[in-house]
Amino acid sequence: MPRQEFINLVNKVKKEGKPEKLTIRDLLWRFGNYEKRTSGNVWRINEYLKKEKLIIVPNYQGGWVDQYVELKEMDKARIKSGNESEEEKFDPINRLSVLKAASQIPVSITRDADLQKAFHLMWKNDYSQLPVMNNDREILGIISWQSIAKGLITKKDSNCVKDFMIDEYKILSEDTPLFESIKEVIKTEMVFVKTRENKIRGPVTPFDLNEEFLEQIEPFILLEQIENFIRLILHNKIVLQDILKLLVISDVSRKIESISDLTFGEYILIIENNENWNSLDLPFIKADFTNELHEIRKIRNGVMHFHPDKISDAELNNLRSMSKFLMDYIKNFNI
Repeated sequence: MPRQEFINLVNKVKKEGKPEKLTIRDLLWRFGNYEKRTSGNVWRINEYLKKEKLIIVPNYQGGWVDQYVELKEMDKARIKSGNESEEEKFDPINRLSVLKAASQIPVSITRDADLQKAFHLMWKNDYSQLPVMNNDREILGIISWQSIAKGLITKKDSNCVKDFMIDEYKILSEDTPLFESIKEVIKTEMVFVKTRENKIRGPVTPFDLNEEFLEQIEPFILLEQIENFIRLILHNKIVLQDILKLLVISDVSRKIESISDLTFGEYILIIENNENWNSLDLPFIKADFTNELHEIRKIRNGVMHFHPDKISDAELNNLRSMSKFLMDYIKNFNI
């Protein structure tokens, strides 16, 4: 059992989450009044540190006894996110701020602007309505084709935006959970977004939701198409027993009875085999084709593990081009 002084030091490290610097000599003395690094002393120190999930770096068992080492916690498994900053806490909830439209500066018009300017802005941008704003932190109202029509029908004697604006609009915080935000967008057809700096962004419309979620699901659709094309290429070309000989299956309960039971990595393994490649009689350069499939596999791993960041434009274009390439091959060669 270590001395209370060492226990206090351990508790401090664990409470503050910061390493404690001390010499090897000091470490030995604080732990048990030890003067030497005998096998027994080292074993007792290591066993205690192991129990407390602590380590000493660099290794204290060799080197000069007055050399400095650090007593610290063992590295803990962490969530990997796109933001490498340790200060950024992982948020398990998708927020309204993830939508591209939620970060855009809105096209707006001032309260005292001429009605003709509102016509121009809405017509030019194909908008049905505009926020009325004199600064980037506050919406005074909304002017729309509908509000203008109502004003003209009631014969309003004005040509100023302020006389045709209405207060029918919704503002949500950028931290609003995405699912909750979607319901508001569907209900009101348009919401504006307030950032943490109290600036107005948006608007977010049902069209934006359609665009965003099409972008979210497109990689899944493309990957499914690519897998189906690969299955067609392999279909009825290679003996099942020859495929099984190539695979290392660690899960004894797993049954492979068809090409559909294989993983994407296993497709590549089969295609890379020289004998199988000859049997497939593909009009491609083997090295180029298999390298391209490995790139697709890497993208697939990121997509299927729901990486917090969307795939890059380059990766999406890679999926699109591979899907089209395989589709053309299957179509032209009547596979």
